Amino acid sequence: MFKGKVEALPVDERRRLAALLVSLRHKDSVDYPARMARKIDDDLPENWVTLEEMDRRLTT
Repeated sequence: MFKGKVEALPVDERRRLAALLVSLRHKDSVDYPARMARKIDDDLPENWVTLEEMDRRLTT
């Protein structure tokens, strides 16, 4: 039903929609804020993701 409308969206709008859907998926997760805080506070460079890697993950 909505698939055609989503496919017709410009790329930037589809990316925004994807981000919204991901945030909604995590919205009600009880442990999500704690997991994100641990990731943000991680000071070990070997656990970090480069901007290029993040872009690759988001575009594939």
